Amino acid sequence: MTCCPACGGPDPAPRGGLLECGDCGLVFTPVFSVSPAVYAPGLEEGIYDGAKAALFSEALDILGAAFPRRGRLLDIGCASGGLMKSAAARGWEVSGVELDAALADKAEAAGFEVSRRPVEEAGLPPGTYDAATVFEVFSQMEKPGAASAEIFRLLKPGGRIYAREFNAGFHLALRRIEMSGLFRPFGAYPSVLHDRNFRAAALRIMLERAGFRNIRIRNSRPTAGDPYRTGGRLGGLLTAAIKVLYYYMAQAVWLASFGRIYAGSALIVTAEK
Repeated sequence: MTCCPACGGPDPAPRGGLLECGDCGLVFTPVFSVSPAVYAPGLEEGIYDGAKAALFSEALDILGAAFPRRGRLLDIGCASGGLMKSAAARGWEVSGVELDAALADKAEAAGFEVSRRPVEEAGLPPGTYDAATVFEVFSQMEKPGAASAEIFRLLKPGGRIYAREFNAGFHLALRRIEMSGLFRPFGAYPSVLHDRNFRAAALRIMLERAGFRNIRIRNSRPTAGDPYRTGGRLGGLLTAAIKVLYYYMAQAVWLASFGRIYAGSALIVTAEK
């Protein structure tokens, strides 16, 4: 029997070649793919670091307010260490988890301790970390439910998780528009789908079942520019402007719905142990 990898719900329903959990709404592939992402030469630095610098800063501002004396931070899916470098500069004691060997090598070369196993298999000591960051990684995990439970175990009482994840509600709708051919004249392909695609409800239910409390979800600001080059002939500047404009539209919908409708392209979720 196939179960939801986020919440464990049984008997997911078929959805256009994917499966959808009836309990939490996760949309996922029947077979998990472990192949690492491969980008065109010269794009990696912008994707993993530059385009997310403001997002990393915002995360560290929020965690810093909760932990003015800092503490230990675990960055799960740390890539080449962009967030860890910023966190260390602010006084955090930082380590990471990264499965991509080339990226892990870069993070270690920058002076950080990096585990190369999935977090639920890494054997890290429980109750050790004050904070954990998870930037767009739950969507690429084979067992995100098990990972969130392990993150809960690794945090100290009162510890915080800060995660950013693609919003499946937005990207599934965008993929349908792409399939209609509307974006073809522009050479654009803006939707982002992975093996696990989270709506806000799926993130909330997964973290609740892991034991987290005070779960808060909001629309995320977009990454800077067009790091994935998905805008095609629209170009980086116009693509970036459209992203920012859409973010404010999504925020207006969120406010008008009293926080019930998440239309943004990505979500931020924070929670406490």
